[in-house]
Amino acid sequence: MSLFVADLINQIRQQFGTQKTIITPKSSEYANKIVAGYNEENWDAFGEHMTDGKSHDDNLIDKVDNNMHTSGLENLGGSLQAWTWDDDGNLYKLPIEKQTMDSMKNSIYETILAMMFDDAYSGWGHAQTFIGYGVYNFGKTSVGVDFDKFGYSHFELASAYNQNGFDSNPYTLPSTSELTSQLNQAKSDLEKSKANLAQTNNDLSETQNVLVNATSTQANAKQALNTAQTDLANKRTVLNNAKKSVADAQNKLASDKQVQQQAQINLQAVTADLATKQENVEKAQQAVQVAENNQRVAQDEVTVATNNVNQAQQAVQTAQDNLNQTQNDLNKLNQQLAELQQAPELLVQAKQQLADAQSNLQTANDNLVAKKNELNKATADLADLKTQLATNQENLTKALANLAQAKSGLDQANKDLASSKEKLVSKQTSLASAKSALAEAQAKLTELQQAPQTLAKAKETLDQANKNLEIAKENVEKAQQAYDEAKSNNDVAQKDLEDAKNSLAQVQEKQSQAQSAYDKAMKAYNDYLKAQQAVKDAEEKAKAQAKAEHTYFAQTANGKVVDEKGHIMVGYSVKGNQVFDAQSKLVGTLAQTSTTRRMVNTVKQENAKTLPQTGDKQNNNTTVGAILVGLGSLLGLGALGKRKED
Repeated sequence: MSLFVADLINQIRQQFGTQKTIITPKSSEYANKIVAGYNEENWDAFGEHMTDGKSHDDNLIDKVDNNMHTSGLENLGGSLQAWTWDDDGNLYKLPIEKQTMDSMKNSIYETILAMMFDDAYSGWGHAQTFIGYGVYNFGKTSVGVDFDKFGYSHFELASAYNQNGFDSNPYTLPSTSELTSQLNQAKSDLEKSKANLAQTNNDLSETQNVLVNATSTQANAKQALNTAQTDLANKRTVLNNAKKSVADAQNKLASDKQVQQQAQINLQAVTADLATKQENVEKAQQAVQVAENNQRVAQDEVTVATNNVNQAQQAVQTAQDNLNQTQNDLNKLNQQLAELQQAPELLVQAKQQLADAQSNLQTANDNLVAKKNELNKATADLADLKTQLATNQENLTKALANLAQAKSGLDQANKDLASSKEKLVSKQTSLASAKSALAEAQAKLTELQQAPQTLAKAKETLDQANKNLEIAKENVEKAQQAYDEAKSNNDVAQKDLEDAKNSLAQVQEKQSQAQSAYDKAMKAYNDYLKAQQAVKDAEEKAKAQAKAEHTYFAQTANGKVVDEKGHIMVGYSVKGNQVFDAQSKLVGTLAQTSTTRRMVNTVKQENAKTLPQTGDKQNNNTTVGAILVGLGSLLGLGALGKRKED
């Protein structure tokens, strides 16, 4: 989190040309100790209703500063906390929602944005703290950030130098180019994932269509199976009825046979009435005939029913096989569908990678403030080397031109060779056609004795094809010779190119050595100039120190600095008993009591304007309105900050 904040602050400072911040183990420890103190003391900087907060814990910050031998600045932001109004018009806190690293970084970004562009109500003190401007310029500064238990963000900037260890073992901030590369790669991966997802969705759609068709086929198969099973049951009923009819007919036949036997017995026993007996015999014979007919009909019905049952069973078996195959296809499609449904997870991962890359992409590289003046004239050796370089480059240009010409000849030879080969193939095709025609003509020669001209024409075609083949072979040989010659020229040109490159590399090495010697000389000269400037700065600082010891200022209750003429010095600041101007130069000493009447009057007037405060003022038209839940702001209080001075 501190790396993220330091990168944002450094982007701001780069725009203003102020010294960039660093992050070290000591600066992180500093921020953690301050936030731990807030938590232990249950120190609510903004309060339950925003108007009852305790503001900055200056005593705690002074204590940590003294223990760690540094001077610090603190900016406080509501960040994760938000307030809204109840029915009586009173502000009250809302519960803090569950946070992710992305949401916490977003709240940090919004807080810094508000402190930079909506800080007029605080005299732009928060913005100047982040910029490191004027009295807020501590020189080399380390930064740490943390959230307290109330969800407030603490931005702790501490003076860093060798003696207090705040500049030791600084962490490396992420490279913008690397993050940009990661973002571009993530975007590329996302586009690929989107394309894959689109293809997967298409495949899924097609698979779903197949699945729908398979499901429909399965339903139809089940319906066919049910129909076949119903038909089988009906035919079994018909079969059972037919069997019952056969049994009844057989029973009736047996009964009729008994009647016939009885009739024959009666015929033999009774002779009194021949006519009656004859009639009984005829009736018995008719009954036997009817029974036999019924038996045949029943047997036919049994045969038909049996055939129907066999057909129905075969249909049932076929339907069952189709159902089993359809079920297997359905299972495979369901498995493919399950695999395809996992494809969105790839998109989610790609989006997460993009979000991570975007959240980390808030850094920028240091740009050089000024560039060295270009050399107007090189040394004599360097000029000679450049002349030699120009000569070698000219030779290289000629070699490249020869190579290009050789390649052009090689390309033309390749084209001629390809053209000749195409013609050869065409002629070979014609020859094959002619041979085929000749074979057909020879096969039919015995049948076509009446048309000898056909054979002669075919032979003529064959002879012409053979001649064309010989010509094509000669063209191929010529093309091959041209190709070999072009290849030889290309090899020579390649060797010339390699020689020229080697010469160029030697010249560039000498040029690099000369440039290195020049750079060393320039560095020694710049070091000499810096030493002269350091001596001059030390003399000016000693003069300023002597002058400042006899120039007195006073400080009002609201922190303003007043000179002996009673003027309020805008941008002046106090550290200990020393007074610094807006450019952080030492200009005077803080007097214990006012030294002039004008100074006394101005101090009294300013002290009379100061009202008791429990924290920084809040602009109800900007800050409170900005944190309404309806606007969805995570900034809460906006930005609260106070400069802590030693």
